Amino acid sequence: MTRGRLLAAAVLLMLPIFSTSYGAAPDDDVEWDGISHVPWQDRRPLCPVDGESFEVRFQTFADDITSARVHVDDGTGAWIVAAKTAARGPYDIWTAQIPSTGSAALSYYIELRDGSDTDYLSAAGMSDDPPVSGWYELNFETLEHAPLGSTPMSGGGAVFKVWSPSSATVHVRGEFNGWGLTNPMAKVGDHFVARIANASDRQMYKYFFDGTHWNTDARAKSLNPSDNYNAHIEDPFRYAWAVEDFDTPDFGKMVIYQLHVGTFAGRNDPYGSAPFPSGYADVAARAAHLAELGVNAVMLNPITEFPGDYSAGYNPVSQWAPEWKYGQPDDLKHMVDVLHQHGIAVLLDIVWNHFSFTDNFLWYYDGTQIYFDDPAVGTPWGDQADFDSEDVRDYFAESALYWLEEYKVDGFRMDATSYMNIYPQEAAGWSLMQRMNDEVDNRWIDKITMAEQLPDNSWVTRPTALGGAGFDSQYHDAFTDRLREEIFDAAYGDPEMWKIRDIINGSGEYLEGRYVTNYLELHDEAWPSSGGQRIVKSIDPTYPHDDLWAKGRVKLGQGVVMTAPGIPAMLMGSEWLEDTDFGTDESNRIDWSKKSTYSEIFAYFRDLVALRRTNDALRADAGCEVFHLDETDNVIAWERWSDAGDAVVIVANFSNTDRAGYRIGLPRAGDWVEALNSQATRYGGNGVTNSGTVTSEAMPYDGFAQSATIDVAQMALIVLASGPESSVPNEAVLAPPGPTLVGAFPNPFNPTTGVVFELPHRERVRLSVYDVAGRHVRELAHGTYPGGRNTVSWDGKDESGRGVAAGVYFLRLIAEGRVCTKSMALVK
Repeated sequence: MTRGRLLAAAVLLMLPIFSTSYGAAPDDDVEWDGISHVPWQDRRPLCPVDGESFEVRFQTFADDITSARVHVDDGTGAWIVAAKTAARGPYDIWTAQIPSTGSAALSYYIELRDGSDTDYLSAAGMSDDPPVSGWYELNFETLEHAPLGSTPMSGGGAVFKVWSPSSATVHVRGEFNGWGLTNPMAKVGDHFVARIANASDRQMYKYFFDGTHWNTDARAKSLNPSDNYNAHIEDPFRYAWAVEDFDTPDFGKMVIYQLHVGTFAGRNDPYGSAPFPSGYADVAARAAHLAELGVNAVMLNPITEFPGDYSAGYNPVSQWAPEWKYGQPDDLKHMVDVLHQHGIAVLLDIVWNHFSFTDNFLWYYDGTQIYFDDPAVGTPWGDQADFDSEDVRDYFAESALYWLEEYKVDGFRMDATSYMNIYPQEAAGWSLMQRMNDEVDNRWIDKITMAEQLPDNSWVTRPTALGGAGFDSQYHDAFTDRLREEIFDAAYGDPEMWKIRDIINGSGEYLEGRYVTNYLELHDEAWPSSGGQRIVKSIDPTYPHDDLWAKGRVKLGQGVVMTAPGIPAMLMGSEWLEDTDFGTDESNRIDWSKKSTYSEIFAYFRDLVALRRTNDALRADAGCEVFHLDETDNVIAWERWSDAGDAVVIVANFSNTDRAGYRIGLPRAGDWVEALNSQATRYGGNGVTNSGTVTSEAMPYDGFAQSATIDVAQMALIVLASGPESSVPNEAVLAPPGPTLVGAFPNPFNPTTGVVFELPHRERVRLSVYDVAGRHVRELAHGTYPGGRNTVSWDGKDESGRGVAAGVYFLRLIAEGRVCTKSMALVK
């Protein structure tokens, strides 16, 4: 083993290893890290009233505990046995049904057993012994246990709760009382609470503080800016999810696509017209394009409420309400649901470092300054909230749990983390980021958190146990800057390959592998407001910005992103050489006609993403060694390998010259297949490729015992895959073989067909039927199936047992993070 590979292997040992069980098992040890109970999310109903029976839910790592029960004290202590009722990702959900009571209050704690080990969970946290205090409490007279905001009750009506520590009186006024003063709220500590029997779902309301000051609900789950920012009551269980338990892709397998909802759809769009700005429903209707491209994670520009209708989202006025112009909350949930049906995770861009200069209703919220310092802590974009206040910290941290629970999102990108810990509340801002990451790791360890940390700072991705902020990944600022710099320098014929070597190797501990997110351009690089523009315009300033240099260097740069260690990300439209700059005006919508105009570029991205996702050697934290560095001819080569034995060699030519008969070392003897070549004619290149097989020679080179000569085109990104077993479906190596959806037989059919799929090994799968509009029709399989050929049948009925209409339907198989689709026709 070479010295470089030894160093890379050592780096891999430092990276976190995740599995579906996260180390949990019936082993006489309750895994505290996986235990969670968030009362305002985990009771059913969310706000029990009048002593009614309610459920207590809590999470453990899957298969970790052997039994559990809840101790309830309403004056007479009792134990209620809990049962495992559901699974969510790597967790089991346990439920205990608490019986109704005539008492005015009750309290409880949770006992968990794993064989001989018994531990306890209370509001004070985990303990080895039964807690003597700090139990979870409900008070049916004050309703102090109600969640903040408006909460519909099981029997109708709603409970309202607002934080206002210095107010003497607060009224809730809305459509249910003619906006009158008939519903004063009761003061309970620093909160005011009111129960209103005739309040109903989607009605509007506001608060009235001390008889003088109107304001909306700080924790409103829906706002109406067109009507004075009135809040809506929202039933969190109204939407019926098709995908209840989505398997978020492993961080090392993620390929991220940044998407701005408002400018994504509608311009020369084959999927049909869309309003401007486009909305959540329009993104959902175009999920098939994203699935075709092959990305498995969409990162949305911020979608919490902002002033006006046209914004990139970085001027928030709420952390709890989705932007109303894009659609209602259920439209956002449907978008997440449809993307999940296509095997695509959804990441939210959250902006906690400041609030908007305008429309900031948290400013002097109740007539006093409770959400901000006085004087306020300023940032370049607006004032920072008072992170030293525990209630303000709760406002932010609990919003993260809300998006994960209620909207089933798969993680976050936090904006400008370097402005989260600024003077004079550096410590408070840092600990708030730690709190978010600790709570996500406790309750949603399979969800990712990423930091936009500029410049790079290893402490941001260092675990909180070591004093770090605990993010799973951070933007790799050095990677983006150096890659763009050398792409531009290549135009003058003198790029520096050592800089490319350094960014491929990473930037040190906690700044390599899955700890970094790599990209050539995202919204800031392509946004004139941030001093940027699309990279194709920088390379080729003349319209239509598509000369051979623009095409070649974009493919080269994006190829480096996809084949280097780290999590790759790309900006919407990059897949078809988009030259429209990022922005928020109608003119900034991406141009869907370019998918046809530059179909060869789209084919390159599709095959590049497929190669990235299906070859274990290209995982974010797979092994890597740069073994060839040629500053004279501007060529660099590196090897990627997996523990399973997969290996690829990537060769990148940053020069403007074709290199014929170019020798590189090879880490393995034998045959190598050219899996991908960015300059292939099918990708709009000059056709200088290496068709067939490249066979090594026993000629030492680059520190290896064998080497070969290949043709390397100008600006080429070449991927060589080792082994005669390599196959080239769709003219790209997709190894190792993965799950396959063979199809429906017979097809067309009436009334029943058999659906056949093949698995390389025992694997958890989900197989579903969708109609042509993308609506979920029927789930045919959801569970673990053996390796080999499997068959399930469909009788042409939906989930409710009703026969569906004749027409074309789509099968979608999700397994190993891969999505396979096939069509079938029901005839009558």
